[in-house]
Amino acid sequence: MHPREDQFWLLVSLRFSGEATPEESAMLDRLLEERPEMAARLEATSDWWIHAAPRNPGLKKGALQRHLQRLNEREKLPPRRGGGRRLFLFIAGVAASLAGFSFFIYHWTPKHPTPTVAHNSISTKSGSKSKIQLPDGSQVWLNSDSRLIYSETFTGNEREVQLCGEAYFDVAKDPIHPFVIHTNTIDVRVLGTTLNVRSYSNEKNTEAVLIRGSVEVILHSDPEKKIILKPNDKLIVSNANLASTKTAKADADSGRTLNLGKVHFMARDSSAVEVLWVKNKLAFDKETLETVALKMERWFNVKVIITDDSLKQMEFSGVFEEEALPQVMEALRLTGNFHYTIRRRVVTIRP
Repeated sequence: MHPREDQFWLLVSLRFSGEATPEESAMLDRLLEERPEMAARLEATSDWWIHAAPRNPGLKKGALQRHLQRLNEREKLPPRRGGGRRLFLFIAGVAASLAGFSFFIYHWTPKHPTPTVAHNSISTKSGSKSKIQLPDGSQVWLNSDSRLIYSETFTGNEREVQLCGEAYFDVAKDPIHPFVIHTNTIDVRVLGTTLNVRSYSNEKNTEAVLIRGSVEVILHSDPEKKIILKPNDKLIVSNANLASTKTAKADADSGRTLNLGKVHFMARDSSAVEVLWVKNKLAFDKETLETVALKMERWFNVKVIITDDSLKQMEFSGVFEEEALPQVMEALRLTGNFHYTIRRRVVTIRP
């Protein structure tokens, strides 16, 4: 296995085990961006593991045993820092032809060994969305270019999921077992509620929007700072200072890192603009062209290039339900007074 792949699977296991630092989580996201084939390998296991393996348990067991044997023949990894922990096994399923879902089994040995934990990883590509039912009955709508990782059984004191991207959660009530959403910037702790969490690694901010219920948000940069959200609250946290906890704490104290506001509603039907994507509506709410471009890339599965930095801070608002890419671009052009071209799957915007 290539050293770069060793590093990749190590970071995946650290994130699953909860040992990954913010820097390691950011490094994993960078690897996924730099090496698309790695993300594809994660996503391509689902068809075999989710569909073929359950119909033939012996096939799954045989693949697992063969993989264990190959890994046991490899040189052991260096000890994990702090508690002398050693990660010694990474399993990434079996490659398949279709992408969209992934299933991982990982095992690690702390001072006091714990049972092997199985995790599902559900991924969506640009231009696609997915609806998921979790083991506890909670419903999750996963937006384009997003990934959700969760335990196969949801055993333990908390129901934990890891999100990279955007998802709308309708969480089943269970006061005894809180539901915790982990992102690179914040953790959101709920008992039973409806909310939207947006945390893309290539965007400047992480957002949490509460529709119903009550949640507690914990900042990774300042774990002692807990923020309680009430219905229609919208929390925006900057991703800019992830690399420096000290800087992030200082900025949090000065109010530059987070902003607590309210959900924006449409006048005609009282729908929250922040969650219109669940109804298959592409919405912009006083958002810069730079942010609009990222949304369109994921929505239409295209690449958007803005040739002039002066255009990036122009703000746009609008809701599109069934419009195709050319119609959306033309509506934006009329508002922003710029020029654009669409060639194959590349949109170029210029003054």
